[in-house]
Amino acid sequence: MVRLEIIPHGPVIARDGRPFGSGQSRRMRCLEWIYPSMLAGSFRTSIGKMISGGSFDADTVNKLKSIEIRGPFLEHQNEPYFSAPRDIVLDQDNKVFVKRPVELGEGEGCDLPASGLLPTMLFPEPDESFKPKAAPIFWSLKNIGAWLTEPSGESFTMPETFSPDSGFVETIEHETRTHIKVDHKLGAVNPDEGMLFMTDGLCIPHDMKITALVSCPTESNRIQEILDKMDMLHPLGGERRLGCWQTSSASIYKCPGNIKEIFKNGPKFVRMILATPAIFSNGWYPGWLNEDLIGSPPETSIEVKLVGVCVDRWKPVSGWSLEKGKVGPKPIRRLVPAGSVYFFEMLKGNTSEFEGRWLQSVSDMEQDRRDGFGLALWGIWAKD
Repeated sequence: MVRLEIIPHGPVIARDGRPFGSGQSRRMRCLEWIYPSMLAGSFRTSIGKMISGGSFDADTVNKLKSIEIRGPFLEHQNEPYFSAPRDIVLDQDNKVFVKRPVELGEGEGCDLPASGLLPTMLFPEPDESFKPKAAPIFWSLKNIGAWLTEPSGESFTMPETFSPDSGFVETIEHETRTHIKVDHKLGAVNPDEGMLFMTDGLCIPHDMKITALVSCPTESNRIQEILDKMDMLHPLGGERRLGCWQTSSASIYKCPGNIKEIFKNGPKFVRMILATPAIFSNGWYPGWLNEDLIGSPPETSIEVKLVGVCVDRWKPVSGWSLEKGKVGPKPIRRLVPAGSVYFFEMLKGNTSEFEGRWLQSVSDMEQDRRDGFGLALWGIWAKD
């Protein structure tokens, strides 16, 4: 496993699913952060050009698809940053309110989509003047580790102002550019033909990087050799905008010591935060859970029961396939957004296994896991 770092040479265009092109919208819209499939596709293309000269036969494609990629992440001064968890809400004074599953009282009910699932409520209970405020979109590993080890959230505090120095990034700025397409017959732009268009890109600050973790199959010695010495310019995202791609040690992405300690004590209630968007066969919850919401995370002997969730609305992901025999638009799939929180109750097994599942995928399909969808961060929570 190596750490891949990308320093973009300009705004990164990560298109969302809205139509763009001739006869459609003339403005290209951008995501709030890069999807794993975009990074995985660009990275595998760069490797494929080196090992096959760009032929991309079936054997080469299979080898490239077997490369495991975990990311993308934001990094600042050698510390990873992750999407903000959805089980925290702030008021206008940055006071912390926590979302936790609660038991229904006598005569109470709800219309949640699964039997046995509990509603998540705010603690402490806000008053009538409460006005929520958006939390910073990225948290440092130190801060999100502190949040994951805080069962009730009562002692967790936020600074008065947010900055990377305090371990929080409020937003990634966007840059909009207006482009023209020159009509070669006129030698100028023809506005009647809709040759003016706009692009929207993510401006990664100069002191930050896009990073990911990469590992290759043991039999692919050539790929491993390339990973160990990677230092190149290669496109990332729309308009083939370049970035500097390099690899180094992945040690800073190991499970933190405070997380390891809490799982040695065998906690009864476990919390999962998605570090990257996930793809589940059941839509908003994993396919490895049965109808009673009981199951085992991938590659573990642990058995858990889903008690509650904090998720935003689904996000679409699509794209264009260039694979031989499959050239054309990819079907739209629904993503569970990064930062979504799942509250589990332990039923069986040793919680120390969660240490080995740190930043491992919990998506259902093997290829989705290799592409980096559904990477999970693990912690604890307290049930009242």
